[in-house]
Amino acid sequence: MHAAGDQLGNLCANRPTYVNLISQDNDWHSLRLGLAGQTQLTERLSLSGDVAFLFTRLDGKDQHHMRPKIKLIPEDGDGHGVQLEAVLRPWRITAPLISKRQWAVVVSPQADDWKAKRYGVFVQASIKFN
Repeated sequence: MHAAGDQLGNLCANRPTYVNLISQDNDWHSLRLGLAGQTQLTERLSLSGDVAFLFTRLDGKDQHHMRPKIKLIPEDGDGHGVQLEAVLRPWRITAPLISKRQWAVVVSPQADDWKAKRYGVFVQASIKFN
């Protein structure tokens, strides 16, 4: 992520919007440990899903380009999170009817707590050869 110019007008006076003021570079590394399962809801409808606990490491670097005495500010930390996924599938159809995936992670580096949440739907397809 890069911030160009002073969008609020009160942080770095008289800087044009094309000047790169701040850069943020985050690398997330996670290990998932969880369970998966499937159940038949009705004769023609099944539900599958998984839940996983995340052990997470954040390697973050914050750089303020207009402050030469401040090089890279490390924002590293360890944390945890959870990932959930559910798929609703009609009988004898390989493509899911409804799918949802969501995860959330919290890391506590030196100065700030980092929180990341992602959610959405996904589409998957499969084909079976006899």
